[in-house]
Amino acid sequence: MDINKKNFNLFQLNTELVPKLDEMSDSDFEPASKDEKKSMVEMRRSVSYWADAHRRFRANKVSMVALYVFIFMLLFTFVGPSLIPYNYSDQYRDELKLGPFQYSEQEQRVRSLLKDNDAVYATTLIPGSLTSISAGDYYITYKRVTYAFHIDSTLADSVIILNTAAQDPLTVVTDKALKAGKSDAKALASTSAPAEGAVKLKAITYVFPHVFGTDSVGRDLMARCMYGGRVSLIVGIIAALIVLIIGATYGAVAGLAGGVTDFIMMRIVDIIYSVPDVLIVLLLQVILKDPLQKWFDTFSSTNAFVRTLSDLGVGIVSIFITFALLYWVGMSRIIRGQVLQLKQQEYVTAANALGVPNRRIIKRHLLPNCVGQLVITTCLQIPSAIFLESFLSFLGLGVSAPMASLGSLCSDALDTITIYPYRLLFPAVILTILVLSLNLIGDGLRDALDPRLKK
Repeated sequence: MDINKKNFNLFQLNTELVPKLDEMSDSDFEPASKDEKKSMVEMRRSVSYWADAHRRFRANKVSMVALYVFIFMLLFTFVGPSLIPYNYSDQYRDELKLGPFQYSEQEQRVRSLLKDNDAVYATTLIPGSLTSISAGDYYITYKRVTYAFHIDSTLADSVIILNTAAQDPLTVVTDKALKAGKSDAKALASTSAPAEGAVKLKAITYVFPHVFGTDSVGRDLMARCMYGGRVSLIVGIIAALIVLIIGATYGAVAGLAGGVTDFIMMRIVDIIYSVPDVLIVLLLQVILKDPLQKWFDTFSSTNAFVRTLSDLGVGIVSIFITFALLYWVGMSRIIRGQVLQLKQQEYVTAANALGVPNRRIIKRHLLPNCVGQLVITTCLQIPSAIFLESFLSFLGLGVSAPMASLGSLCSDALDTITIYPYRLLFPAVILTILVLSLNLIGDGLRDALDPRLKK
């Protein structure tokens, strides 16, 4: 049989490397060993979509650092308030306008007393305008031991001292004498069992510093920053979820329906894009102020959710409604574009041929295949919502006093920025870190979840 010379040159085998059949033995046909199999193993193991995305995200050092910073901010805002003795609304009459780590005169005197005693209770360190305790039965618990006592008359501007090593463990001394460097200590008759109806007093064993200082009315600034960051995060997460649910549903329906339905739905999106969000917030606050306040007054005492909304104020509820009305349009456009591509796939065509309802196609086929875009857009929506809430709170359209927000804290600090710049610095830095870390995490998720960006 003649063979074309050109084809012979292309497919010619090196006969020197190919053993002849009659020279092969039975050992050449034995199963391959483990070492021989290793040479045929794939160089890279097959991994799932999410495992590959996790690996790619961990390889992004900037995003990982941002994730750790964001976790720290979560602990700071949600766990931090339980670790300090101050609340966002507590006002200390004698601790006005303190700088970072600065102690008031009363706190300095209490600290000096704690050097020689076990615990103290100072009426001057009680939050509120009435820094006194009335006559009655009280008790203090120290190291699981109860010390009960009775006060004959109202006690004001005084310090109750607990010294377990002294003959009289409980004594009371006036703040005026302590300020003059004197002592008019008077022993309090104490018993081990408190009387019925006795009130427990929380003894101080350590004066916790005001790490960020205090504001003009004696409120701890770090506690207010913690609660303000918590409010901003809650608003951002809830707003992002609202945008996710409405935008994903609307965009998927428009993309799958197509035709006139898609045209009309997208023109509605264009109209919503032209509506100013601040104007809507103002209108909603005017319209909803009285009905919402009446609703809060009626149900806040019996419903924890309504009580939480009441603490946040009408402004935050208006922001939530604004997000539900306006801010889902960006999400809907992204999901619509993805659905327009996915509905041309064979599995969607097969589902339509089998008579699967459109609702099930969206739920089981289209949205699961858009999960990467959903996660990325939702994550990037959170810092946008936080910034909007802070901006509106800065203008006085957000949370209601005494609840704090990072934006309202910045607004309150403007009047004294030249004298106390740290009051603006701390909430502004926290807001910057929150928004920046979330944006970097969103960028890392985009790079990790987009298959087209694989390296």
